[in-house]
Amino acid sequence: MTTDKKHYGIMSDSIKEYSTTTIIKRLISYFRPYRGMVFLVLLFSLTSSALFVIRPYLIKVAIDTYIIPGDLYGLSRFMIVFIVIYVLRLFIGYISNMLTGLIGQKVMHDLRIKIFGHIMSMEMSFFDHNRVGRLMTRTTDDVATLNELYTSGAVRLINNSGILIGIVIVMFLLDRKLTLVALTVTPLIFFAAHTFAGKIRTIYRNIRRNTARLNAFLQESIQGVRIIKQMMRSVWSNRKFSSYSDDIMKFKIINVYHYGLFFPIMEFIGVICIVLILLYGSQRIYVGTLQLGVMIAFIRLADMFFWPVREMAENFNVMLSAIASSERIFTLLDTEPAIADPVSPATDIKGTEIVFDGVWFAYEGEDWILKDVSFRVAPGESVAFVGPTGAGKTSIINLLLRFYDVNKGRILVGGKDIREVSISKLRELISHVGQDTFLFNRSVYDNISLDGGSMDSKRIKDILSSISADKFIESLENGLDTVVMERGSRLSQGQKQLVSFARAMTADRKILILDEATSNIDTFTDNLIQKAVPVLMKGRTSIVIAHRLSTIRNVDKIHVIARGRIRESGKHEELMKLDGIYAKLCKMYLKE
Repeated sequence: MTTDKKHYGIMSDSIKEYSTTTIIKRLISYFRPYRGMVFLVLLFSLTSSALFVIRPYLIKVAIDTYIIPGDLYGLSRFMIVFIVIYVLRLFIGYISNMLTGLIGQKVMHDLRIKIFGHIMSMEMSFFDHNRVGRLMTRTTDDVATLNELYTSGAVRLINNSGILIGIVIVMFLLDRKLTLVALTVTPLIFFAAHTFAGKIRTIYRNIRRNTARLNAFLQESIQGVRIIKQMMRSVWSNRKFSSYSDDIMKFKIINVYHYGLFFPIMEFIGVICIVLILLYGSQRIYVGTLQLGVMIAFIRLADMFFWPVREMAENFNVMLSAIASSERIFTLLDTEPAIADPVSPATDIKGTEIVFDGVWFAYEGEDWILKDVSFRVAPGESVAFVGPTGAGKTSIINLLLRFYDVNKGRILVGGKDIREVSISKLRELISHVGQDTFLFNRSVYDNISLDGGSMDSKRIKDILSSISADKFIESLENGLDTVVMERGSRLSQGQKQLVSFARAMTADRKILILDEATSNIDTFTDNLIQKAVPVLMKGRTSIVIAHRLSTIRNVDKIHVIARGRIRESGKHEELMKLDGIYAKLCKMYLKE
């Protein structure tokens, strides 16, 4: 049997670098569902830009056609046209901004849904390598940065691009030679902008990376605040947080320095352009080859030319931050799940027989957790696994649920290799009750049903009654509607475990897994669960992993696993007669 090597997950700090062209193409691709609205935005933006750049030309007409000849009546009528054009531009700009904001919010909604869905599709090892705070940064902070680009940065980029193109066109229509003189400074503009963009993009990569690290530490510290206080580590955690914040501040200061240098440079290039226009234009006015209104219009156009350039430079702050965030988002979205459905999945799984056939498994490299493990669980049979901590018991469950894939061997359910069937079809067969019960910050009802409120509450009450959990539910302030708070903090460990038992019974699936489900429960609650377990296991193929050996005395078969291998198998009485590992575990349990 060959080893099937898999690379599980990515390290959070591994950010792929994409070309700017690639990023822009991918960002634009999210506009496709809204092509009609985007077309209207482009039309309105270009119209608004055209009405804006035409104003210097109108000033030229007013000077050369009405003011210099002294036609005040004609000038007054001309001013009405000027005002109408200005008001029309304001109205078109308003419509354009409204449409852009609407498109931006729709695109952000689509992107957030896509990121969340992708994260939820990843295998468990992905979450082993990626801290929750970093993933939250991708879904919230990085998407919020893109939101600013889509809702305001994009429309300003379109407007400013249209204004620049319109200014150059109007300049050429007024006077080609003077236009060429004015545009001699454009190489300086592009050189300054290119140099600035390269430096700022690197800075923003570092800012986003350090922000993700800060958020991850913050999330971890809040979750572990009890330990921090108990172990008197508040000073250490404050220093660590301050260190992460210092790293962000350093790059922010460098960013401020570059912006402080860039804008004076752009202002200076603008002054050079106006000086060139004045020197060349005044000579031509002197010899009579250029009208005064044309030169005044050119000076106004040159000033207007550098206004969108300066605004686009300011917009670099948004654009480059968005590019840095895009790299982090696309790195996440381009990470393919190591465990995915086959191209042509088999039909529904028929039967609940479970077979492990020569299974080898390691979380990293060849540090084997399971070594050539083979066993069979017949339909309706109950099988238990016992052994010391770290023997590989929980890994068996992780592989059966296909949270991870085997390195060697195969796992069959209903006669089918689980790698050849749909993951959702596999997990629809299995109810899992674990040692660490996770409850959502919702009502008891919601935590049991997990179906959005469509389940009959009477059925849930009957299930709670069958496992003797109805009394503690009735003692809660609002009964089934009581919100259990984050991670079920309002309930005791035993109460949380009873809720998880009710959740498993409500799901009513054919295969049941109890993974050390009674290891952290008080004696009173344990007695309740011991009565509930047979009810829960009845008619189901069951796998039980337990430290409390009292929970497995009556199962059909017990497997003793140690150092990744099955060492002993049989019923309780048979294993006690062997006087081996199981007998020693029982004696230790009785002493405890």
